[in-house]
Amino acid sequence: MQFDSYTYCLFLPLVFAGYWLLRNKLMWQNLLLLAASYVFYGWWDWRFLVLILITTASTFATALAIKHERSRRAKAWLALNVVINLGILFFFKYYNFFCDSFANLLKLFGANPDFATVHILLPVGISFYTLQAISYSIDVYKGKVEPTRNIVAFGVYIAFFPQLVAGPIERARNLLPQFLKKKSFDYHNAVIGMRQILWGLVKKLVVADNLAGYVDNMLYNPSAMSASSIVMAAILFAFQIYTDFSGYSDIAIGSARLFNIRLLPNFNYPFFSRNMKELWQRWHISLMTWFREYLYFPLGGSRCGKWRTCLNVMIVFSVSGLWHGADWTFVTWGTINGMLLLPFVFLNKKPLSSHARLRDVPLCLLTFMIFALVFLAFRSPNIAHLQECLGTLIHGSYLTMPMGISAVYSYILPLVVVEWMGRRQEFPLMTLKMPTIARWAIYWALLFVIAFYGAKADIQYIYFQF
Repeated sequence: MQFDSYTYCLFLPLVFAGYWLLRNKLMWQNLLLLAASYVFYGWWDWRFLVLILITTASTFATALAIKHERSRRAKAWLALNVVINLGILFFFKYYNFFCDSFANLLKLFGANPDFATVHILLPVGISFYTLQAISYSIDVYKGKVEPTRNIVAFGVYIAFFPQLVAGPIERARNLLPQFLKKKSFDYHNAVIGMRQILWGLVKKLVVADNLAGYVDNMLYNPSAMSASSIVMAAILFAFQIYTDFSGYSDIAIGSARLFNIRLLPNFNYPFFSRNMKELWQRWHISLMTWFREYLYFPLGGSRCGKWRTCLNVMIVFSVSGLWHGADWTFVTWGTINGMLLLPFVFLNKKPLSSHARLRDVPLCLLTFMIFALVFLAFRSPNIAHLQECLGTLIHGSYLTMPMGISAVYSYILPLVVVEWMGRRQEFPLMTLKMPTIARWAIYWALLFVIAFYGAKADIQYIYFQF
């Protein structure tokens, strides 16, 4: 069930109404959310529910075992849960990738292996809720979180429908307690949630989906395009994936607000960053903080000297690339981004101000262009396609301007202006200090834009494939 579908437009109000009709009945509210989340997830394929039930049951049970066992046995229970969850993720997402990669490696030495690969349907959201389950087990093991005995609340923590299929990736210490205490309806918070949903729909339907066709056409055959066309395609794809994924995150966070649930922010105006380090602090925040806490710090973080820190950074970004997809293009993308961050290990720069200013625009533009060009690796379906893009960038013409893309500016420029003006808030429409009639004029104007300028094609969210 996609957020921008008519089904969700009916589903969300029904769950919202039922949830608040059950106010002061916490168990029933959680049961409703759990049932709604399983309906939401099973809408794609009911077989996906089997996997999420395995993840929920194994994580719930091993967490209780970790709490009541001695240190050595507790570590064994933690390892068991990590193996179960990563094993499921590996089989469904990476089995064929590693089989093919290992076979190609052996062929270099004259062998002719024949590993059996299988046609597997990748369950939507498995990469997200797997990390969420693993972080819960680790936090229980480290004593940061007390394991809950409330299986219903824990089930909602794993499967909460607004953030189930593409995050934000939550921590138990933030999300789980919200399902364990009674809540009262907050009208102001619900209004903010509706505004955030509206803004997310504008980004997804009006900007991301309209840019998708241009990007697909320009990158269909890179060798036949000019170098300037490849650069423009990289710019458009950067805006496409940003508005697609941050639009999803806005709808997810806004939907959760309707139930008085606060999810962690996932984006903080990344294209207004003044260097690559700042950009990665503002992009897919929930994933990067997960890797920082559960991979970078255990590796030693920045406590083991400059060169070891460089190695840790490279490991984190390479793994992050692989997390995004089972292809060497994603590993390449992650590795390049890691390399771009290595200079900051040796630089002792003063902390930047919270928000960019007009004088910072040149740095923001330079950072964005680097980020966008590296994203060509992310967008390429395979290494051969990426090589074609790089060949065109090196040998192609920069004098031939792409034709027929003037319309894209009508999508991108208003977005940039609105986000620049609202960059000091969580999202641009969060606070609208104006008369009621003016606020409603904005709401109806945005609904008009969605209705008349939103892409008509049903385009799936990009991060659903991860």
